[in-house]
Amino acid sequence: MVDSGGLFTPPEDELGEALQTAQVLIEEGRADEAGPYQQRVIELARERAEGSPNHYEAKHLMAATQYELAGSLNASGRHEEALAALHEAQLGYTELSDAGVLDATSFLADIRARRAMTQAHRGRGATAVLEMDGAVISYGQLVSGEDGLRHQPDFARVLAMNALILRRYGDPALAVASADAATQLFLQLADQINESPQSLSYARYLCTATAVSADVHAAEGRLDLALEADEIGLTTADTLADSDSATDMRTLVAALTRKGKHLGIVGRLMEGETCLRTAFDTDAETAARVTEELERGLPLTLVTALENAEIKLGPYEQYFRLLALAEPAPGMTLATVSGRTDPESAAVRATELAELVPQLLVQDVDTALTLGVEAHYLFAISSERESQRMRYETSTYAPIWAKLLRDVSNAYYQSGRLELALDLAGWCAEVATALIPFTDDDPEMKDLAADCYRHHGDLLAATGDLTASQHAHEAAQQLLTGPERRIGG
Repeated sequence: MVDSGGLFTPPEDELGEALQTAQVLIEEGRADEAGPYQQRVIELARERAEGSPNHYEAKHLMAATQYELAGSLNASGRHEEALAALHEAQLGYTELSDAGVLDATSFLADIRARRAMTQAHRGRGATAVLEMDGAVISYGQLVSGEDGLRHQPDFARVLAMNALILRRYGDPALAVASADAATQLFLQLADQINESPQSLSYARYLCTATAVSADVHAAEGRLDLALEADEIGLTTADTLADSDSATDMRTLVAALTRKGKHLGIVGRLMEGETCLRTAFDTDAETAARVTEELERGLPLTLVTALENAEIKLGPYEQYFRLLALAEPAPGMTLATVSGRTDPESAAVRATELAELVPQLLVQDVDTALTLGVEAHYLFAISSERESQRMRYETSTYAPIWAKLLRDVSNAYYQSGRLELALDLAGWCAEVATALIPFTDDDPEMKDLAADCYRHHGDLLAATGDLTASQHAHEAAQQLLTGPERRIGG
């Protein structure tokens, strides 16, 4: 939800009309229709920027509209194009920041959050979790700063998005913590948000947060909290449904379905049947989709996976150290993976998790995948935060990370989850690149790096991307044939 930050005011001409039309469509929940108007805004703003290199107002308008365009492209299912638009937005905001024109922290955090949602749409769930983690951390720092009050509504929005990503691809315990925090913040800020021109958009994110809260609380047997979240979500969705947006109507139907199911669980059968009947009569497809999602259940929590591991493997020495990851690190709120521990300890805990995965892949695949992905998240966070261990002990930790990614990616592929398998294989190839400086003196390291490249190539081929697959296999071959033929050699 990027605004101008006061840098520009919409001009009263064709550009201004296109911009206003796009913004109205977005607020009405018709983002998929806004794309052509946003493309025109970008085209006209680019013409003005090219005519004056220091025309920062036009450059900011381009960056802001590229960000909004990505949302419209996502709504139309054009996710690859959305990523390209977000890349352009990031370049634009970085240029403005480097020029000292504005503080781009919130804008770049928003881009990261939208990129996370885009990756989730593509099935790249592991990347989505980490992108959203970074966005939440950035906004957490902003709301702690001097201008924190201004950023609170958007912090709530990003927490709601984070909850949705974690519900699908992370720990449900983190998801519900993020969702509950978002809901509480939205309610606290109700007066401020209702006066905002983006009030409808914030209301949609509130519905996202309450849906995640209701799902997780109900699954964990906390039906009173689930029904409380249901009521907030249904009331909000009912207000939104007064618009002409099909998306808002689907949100209402989803809220009715959830509440109907949860009322049935607590024995309020007639009320539950009324909700479900209304939902199916209004939009049977959406109601059936939500019902299927609820019946499918949630991923394992970290705590449950650790307990399962103890049952399968017997008592293990690192159990209580790993169990401590379920509590927030000092000074952190546990709504993100990075809130589990500090960056230095993250690499150590990730290694301890990774040690459990090979045996569990034979005995309990779901538990192995849960622990493997959590280990990956901790390795990635430790690396992104440039911990001493990941920077100066690369030869120790990177091989463990690479083997973990290869094995977990392959297990996801064998279970039919190709997109998530490919996501992790891409990470595997990136980590393999970090191994290259150590391959001259270590044949095992060289074989591991080449194997990671080949695995990535195999999965690229499985998705039909034969050109990229060939490049990955060539990289593996070049690595094995010696330094004189190696990429960059």
